[in-house]
Amino acid sequence: MSGKKAWVIGIILVGLITYFFVSGINKEMSRIEIVPDEELLRPMLAEDLGDLSEWKLDDPLTFFVDYRLERERVRAQELEMLNEVINNQKVGENQRHQAEEQVLGLIDLMEKELIVENMIKALGYSDALLFSGKGIATVMLYAESLSEGDFMRISDTVAAACGIAREEVQVIQHK
Repeated sequence: MSGKKAWVIGIILVGLITYFFVSGINKEMSRIEIVPDEELLRPMLAEDLGDLSEWKLDDPLTFFVDYRLERERVRAQELEMLNEVINNQKVGENQRHQAEEQVLGLIDLMEKELIVENMIKALGYSDALLFSGKGIATVMLYAESLSEGDFMRISDTVAAACGIAREEVQVIQHK
């Protein structure tokens, strides 16, 4: 009976994640402005660009945003493929069970990433990413400098959230 409960919980979580993802897309789509072709053909004036020296083209925080977007895209593809296996009547019970376990594992990993990344932000850092697998966790965070105390506090936080030893946590500074 616990296998069915886990499967149902997994499907509900996937449904919720999908709902929030789709509702976010709908919000973004509502912001899109349709511009007539005449507007597109008008040349862009240099005055409209502002001071180019103020543009933040090398902003290190964009790395974190880009990585999260790519991670979400890949995860959505993985979940879609696993759900196809789960819903395919021609797939054997063993393969279906393995796909369900993988879905639950992905959901667990997504939850850990969200928790750890937000906990590190709560410690006062601008942004962070968690890379976790096989008893090892690596956290990359945006910081100008890290003291030994910062490293220990971050390692303790990540270890507690991931259920691993502090020695299995790597901290990478991205600036």
